[in-house]
Amino acid sequence: MNSKLKDYIAYLKSPKILIILGISGIILIFISSFFTGESKKKTEANSKTDIYLTEYRSELQKDICSMVADITGSRKVEAIVTLESSIKYSYADIKETNEAEKTDSVSESFDSSVKEGFITVKTADGGEEALLITEKMPEIRGVAIVCEGGDDEILNEKIKNAVTSAFDITEKRVYICGRKIR
Repeated sequence: MNSKLKDYIAYLKSPKILIILGISGIILIFISSFFTGESKKKTEANSKTDIYLTEYRSELQKDICSMVADITGSRKVEAIVTLESSIKYSYADIKETNEAEKTDSVSESFDSSVKEGFITVKTADGGEEALLITEKMPEIRGVAIVCEGGDDEILNEKIKNAVTSAFDITEKRVYICGRKIR
């Protein structure tokens, strides 16, 4: 048993095997660089999307605070906006339909197939990506507002009407409460 192990180790130390193992390692490293590049691009795209969503939510909150401050006359307004989903993208696509009619002496049949694909454009780095047509920002899931006078029914109704009209959401998605005066 011990001699078999020594023979196997000696076989592994032969120059041919070491060269084959070295070349295999280089090939594996080269192949793995393709996969990490794609995941890096996806991570960069996701972080850009997260930044856009954060900025979008921040702008919505500023707009709501400004509007409510104008209605209440108080500058102590806070608003929180939650979004329904992420940004939705629409890409230019191609649909090709092929129809064929076959007739035999006994029967008649139709054969139809649809091929779908996207229109691609070349990027600055030499790659290709699908042609973006539209970018739809996510819908508002809910709005919470804290302001002075938010407990007053008349003021509460004015704020709700303004927010629901400005952002095209239902009253159920808007909550308003008063701020404690300190």
